[in-house]
Amino acid sequence: MAPNAPSPMDIENMNDAAIEQVRMQVSDIIDPRYDTKWNMLRWLQSNDFNIPKTVHLLKKHLKWRKDRKLDEPESQSLLQFSDARRKHAPVDIIGPQRKEGGDRLVVVDRAGRIDVAGLMKAVQPTEYLHEMFRTFEEIQRRLMKMEAETGVQCFMHYIFDLEGLHFDPTLLGVVNGPFRVSWQLVGQHYREFIDKFIVINSPSYINVLWSALSPFIPEQSKQRIVFAGSSWKEELLEIVDQDCLPERYGGKIPDNECLKIVEPIPKSTYWKLPAHYPSMEQLHKVSVSASKHRMLVYKVDKPDTELLMYSHNENDITITLYYSKEREASENDLELAVAPIPKCGLPAMDLFDYNCEFPGYYYVKLANEASWLLPSTYRMIVIEKETGKELEPINLNEKWIKKGQKTKKK
Repeated sequence: MAPNAPSPMDIENMNDAAIEQVRMQVSDIIDPRYDTKWNMLRWLQSNDFNIPKTVHLLKKHLKWRKDRKLDEPESQSLLQFSDARRKHAPVDIIGPQRKEGGDRLVVVDRAGRIDVAGLMKAVQPTEYLHEMFRTFEEIQRRLMKMEAETGVQCFMHYIFDLEGLHFDPTLLGVVNGPFRVSWQLVGQHYREFIDKFIVINSPSYINVLWSALSPFIPEQSKQRIVFAGSSWKEELLEIVDQDCLPERYGGKIPDNECLKIVEPIPKSTYWKLPAHYPSMEQLHKVSVSASKHRMLVYKVDKPDTELLMYSHNENDITITLYYSKEREASENDLELAVAPIPKCGLPAMDLFDYNCEFPGYYYVKLANEASWLLPSTYRMIVIEKETGKELEPINLNEKWIKKGQKTKKK
């Protein structure tokens, strides 16, 4: 240690002081069940102990947790379910291990066995993402339990098994689309979870996939990725306890006790338009030029109005929701209601539900940030859940909106 370097005790005291500063500034919104030393520390670590930045981003996350009831019992969570992702793309949480340096939770993702093309035809974008959030909520609960028992910060080793992965024309689009976007959004909400991301059974074309992904991965995260070679079992056992690994990975736990079966997705489960959804023709078409954005404005008259937002997009687009009491407000004066969500083009119509806590004006910003040249079309209609009637944007007559078909009266 350098002569003037702080001692471990000094570092601990500085961490505790920073944690208390953050805790005081989010005390009005944080749920006591989430309010732990280690959760606060994760957000500080991910923001280089910049307290104003940490408070700003943590408040957004805490509002998201409150809106989705994530600190309530899991049965009360408002995250959407995806049976297709849960059954045909499972992530297995094996359990905790005790290696030098603190506790680690071992998680296995056999992504190479997933029927990628079938999965993309069977899921809606939001439910696909929410099912991933559900997995990370369970990982977070496990980590918090371990931290309460050990008194140290805990992390996970994420084993990413690509055995069985076959290259096809759709794979690169999935990697650069739904896969990338979902992991980016997970990274926004679940900070400093991963100690090692261990890739095993890499195919010969892994460099092609890595070239597509690496520009979007922060340098700090890249340092945690381990590409194991042909002797991956030996490399894995240097990181993970043998007692906490399935047998197929050189461990002692029978596979059938800890690994779910990954099966192809039957075509009968491919997404079909439910009878209670609007038709694609009823959705309004919004044209967004390359590198530009559009803003749809909705007036909500009653508090706690729940809106159902049906949408479809064939190309990448980013959606953000803002709120204002007044109609004539500049974008800089709008209050952020839902942080930017990148949305990839999938065959299914998407459904996003939102509870408008206050009456006023809600602004849906659609940004075509991924394209430098081509415009993007976003189809959307908003329904009031209580009445079943459409809530039209007050600027529906703009020339860049093509109105959808009206529902025929029965």
